[in-house]
Amino acid sequence: MQEYRKDLLTIEDIAYMMDPSVLKIDSTPEDVEELIALCRKYNFGTAFCWPCNYPRLSEGLRGSKTVFGTSLAFPSGQESTETKVYLARVFETMNPGEHDMVLNVGWLRSGRYDEVLADIRAVRDAVPGKSLKVIIEAMCLTDDEIRKASDLCLMGGADYVKTGTGFQAKPTTLHHVQVIKAHVGDRIKIKVAGGVRDLDTMLRMYKAGANRFGIGWNSAERIYLEAAERCKNGPINVGQISLTD
Repeated sequence: MQEYRKDLLTIEDIAYMMDPSVLKIDSTPEDVEELIALCRKYNFGTAFCWPCNYPRLSEGLRGSKTVFGTSLAFPSGQESTETKVYLARVFETMNPGEHDMVLNVGWLRSGRYDEVLADIRAVRDAVPGKSLKVIIEAMCLTDDEIRKASDLCLMGGADYVKTGTGFQAKPTTLHHVQVIKAHVGDRIKIKVAGGVRDLDTMLRMYKAGANRFGIGWNSAERIYLEAAERCKNGPINVGQISLTD
């Protein structure tokens, strides 16, 4: 995905930075149809669902402005590297625009950095030319572990560090975004997922350095409508957003 850092955000900008998903355990094919309809209505960035519904999501988004994305080893990250690579190659046959893979947090926390790096690089090699995000589950990590995970994402050739799957009880916080941004600068992009359910939270994290936001489809529509109301009088001025409570 092409990302832009702007001082003034239009409703189109805000829609583009949102990646809505249908990823609850009890999600239905009907939910996927709702997701497709919302994406075609609001022009969100990238849409995600469970793999069994990829063919329908890919077909339903054809001709729209929303990209079809896949998730590898979601949500645990602890499948074998061979499994991640196999899935990446299978999913590539459906022509997605982006892949999100989950880092093996257990390996990271045990200091098995070479294996984590090899895992990322293997997937990177399997999807050349496609946008790759690596999910680090920041809410499970110390700040030092977040920095190390970000380094491994960079070394592995990822395009984004992604904060979480959304399956943890704790959310991504502004602090997580600030730790990553302070460490990586502009060397890699940041996607936030897990706990972004209102426009103000999203805007604060954007100002802190995040580029994209993984959001459940119901929350994505609610945030879009809130943003549309705010944008009636013109674009949202990022400079006026406070990072303190």
